[in-house]
Amino acid sequence: MRPLVVSAVLAALAPAAASARERPTKAIPQLSREPKLDGQLKDFPATLTLKPMAPGDASASITGRVGWRKDTLYVAVEATGDQVQTGDELTLSLFFPDGGPAATGHVFHFASDGQSDAPTESGTSEAARKLVNAGVQQKGDKLAFELAIPARAFPRFPAEGPLVLDLCLTYRNASNCKDGGMVGEALKLPDEFRKGLKLKPPAGVMAFQGQKGAWLGYGVLHYPTWVEADARLTPGLLKSLVTQNAAEANGADVNVPETISLPDGRPLVTVLSGESPYTPDGKCDSDKELRLGLYLVKGKTAQRVLEWPAATCALGRATSMMLDEEGGLSIGYSNGPIINFAWSGDHFERTELGKR
Repeated sequence: MRPLVVSAVLAALAPAAASARERPTKAIPQLSREPKLDGQLKDFPATLTLKPMAPGDASASITGRVGWRKDTLYVAVEATGDQVQTGDELTLSLFFPDGGPAATGHVFHFASDGQSDAPTESGTSEAARKLVNAGVQQKGDKLAFELAIPARAFPRFPAEGPLVLDLCLTYRNASNCKDGGMVGEALKLPDEFRKGLKLKPPAGVMAFQGQKGAWLGYGVLHYPTWVEADARLTPGLLKSLVTQNAAEANGADVNVPETISLPDGRPLVTVLSGESPYTPDGKCDSDKELRLGLYLVKGKTAQRVLEWPAATCALGRATSMMLDEEGGLSIGYSNGPIINFAWSGDHFERTELGKR
């Protein structure tokens, strides 16, 4: 059973060959009230029904219904097997094909007593799993699931355009997905759902993703370009939100300040991520790199204004970082180069001045 589940989930998370905008879709309907998550499906309205499928020798079958209300996606599933066994799980994967080039899906596992702590194949965060609520009830050979997935538990989804998604359900060898996508039409949430989140990112944000206590906005690059937190941002909080592998300047032997200020007094916070290529004996691994991100912080929001190497085998280590009274930024490296940037209203742009 397990190899089939894993392969089905991983296939569903792979980017679609064609754009989601070219696929036929079904609109997910809005619920008139919030379902009670108790595994009693009588209060879950007959909303959009997912088309089930199973191989000819399937030992199980599933049917699913989907709806949304406010900022939450609701899913009701009835799974039937010859006999409910210990270890039987419903696997749900969620993926937005237009979430960007670095977008992946999220995977959640549900057992007869609720959400499982089983490891996922997609690297779904513990924070996302904890945001999902489930009610499960067993009656004979049937398991009934009622699931609530808030937007903050979603994988990366587009900031503009159609909210097309693949929602895959797998129980034993029965699934509503095949070859990396849903059987029949994909699903689509309305623009009203995204507008209800009341996110106001700057230009250039292509996709959103929730974090515990914050929303992140992404552009083309892997690192977040924008943060909107529930609380006032401190350097420590910002680092924990934008990267899972933050580095410290002292430990990486680079000379960059944690904070600096623009000429008008607005604070910039430095975030180091990745891994220094230099070993204690002075050798350098060209496959490793330490990155520097500068974020302009204002209260609960932060916008990335520069992303640049902090240590590479070619440049060496950053040995100095200075910001002058006109907004000119210079970063000096141990191998000799000095890289210069000019403030351009809302970000730094590289200049040729002082290049060597």
